Amino acid sequence: MKHLKINTKNFGKISTNNNGILFPAFSGSSDFQFHSTSTISNDQSIKFRQPKNTHFYAICVDWLEFICAWNKSIELAFLNNTNSNVITERISVHRNPNFRNLHRVYSNGIEVCEIFSNPNNSTHAYNEVSVKVSNPLLYTDNYPQTITHILESFGLTFSRMSRLDIALDGSDIMKVIDLLNKYVKSHTIQSSNGKVEVLPTKFNKNELRWISWSIGKRQSGISATVYDKSDEIIKSGKDYIADYWRTNEIDTDNVGRFEVHLNYSRLKKYGLDLSSLEQLKDAEFIGALFTKEIRPWQRFFRVRRKDMLNHKKEVAIRKGREIRFIKWNRLPMRTGLLLINNHTAKRFDICARSTISFNLREILLHPNTSTTAQVDIIEKYATDYHLQDYVSHKIQDLFGNDIKSPYIEILKPLVSNGVNNEKRK
Repeated sequence: MKHLKINTKNFGKISTNNNGILFPAFSGSSDFQFHSTSTISNDQSIKFRQPKNTHFYAICVDWLEFICAWNKSIELAFLNNTNSNVITERISVHRNPNFRNLHRVYSNGIEVCEIFSNPNNSTHAYNEVSVKVSNPLLYTDNYPQTITHILESFGLTFSRMSRLDIALDGSDIMKVIDLLNKYVKSHTIQSSNGKVEVLPTKFNKNELRWISWSIGKRQSGISATVYDKSDEIIKSGKDYIADYWRTNEIDTDNVGRFEVHLNYSRLKKYGLDLSSLEQLKDAEFIGALFTKEIRPWQRFFRVRRKDMLNHKKEVAIRKGREIRFIKWNRLPMRTGLLLINNHTAKRFDICARSTISFNLREILLHPNTSTTAQVDIIEKYATDYHLQDYVSHKIQDLFGNDIKSPYIEILKPLVSNGVNNEKRK
């Protein structure tokens, strides 16, 4: 593999700011339909086909979060947004301990990112926000341009990377899970870095073995998780990841994932900035990052039991044989990302409920700036998907008995008809 020269510029004494220890799992519609294309040739479309196993691994960025600063209040930027293609939704509950507010940002009907604002402690400056890129968007070809457009729309300036997850997928990763099961049971497999905890997180009762593992702690700057990604996709419904595997010609039936999590203290030496987003689409570049972080951090050795009994661990490891738990010479040099072809969600009823709920909240929070267009949208979705009863319950939940909005009055006949139809049934 051709190694890349990575910028290791030293930024001096910069205080380490970790953007929170606990992060929410991706929330929102992840059921986009994708058209497969390749970043190698943007003009060439790739039809979905059974993989020929020509590629050993697929590699991609699975989490991207960075800190930005604003010159004018971000809350005012949300209110003064005049771009009809960019919509923000206020989310009342989230798990980021460093910020009070969360807004979800959509562009042309697609969820682009989540923006955490209004810091509630000294971890961040008063004018800093955290931008987390939507997970499905990271698997598409043009996400750097989309993100740049959103930052420009709200007057945000990039400050620093706060979290980057690189995922290596392939059937061979399932062997790493087997290795970790042996590691905790046998003295004949040892780790060179005994300070790093290796802990099981999920047990399969049918197979009687652990199928998910965590390595290290996120507070340290670097950690990793290893798990059965095929099984996780079935439960999460992230079909776009399976499409990504097909595009990169790896088997989709029994795929494991080795995912490394890097925070600011580990990322600052690389000097990544907004222009680096294009590089993060390059398999060779992120493969070099992955190798540089993982290879010296965690190494496993097969040792003899008698050496462990008669010598110190260091001596036994020196006499042992290193296990290549990742085939470094097989890391992909190219990758194929996806192109969003259709913005419609597969689970239409869930999308319709979300749209109705969003427009009702907008009417509640901004009664003076609401329009009859919002009522038309609610009526359309309620009629098309037979959600009149849902609208009735949502109105009662949001507005209670004190309903003075003229827009809600317009919806009353629709809601009444829906309730009457339910009674007839």
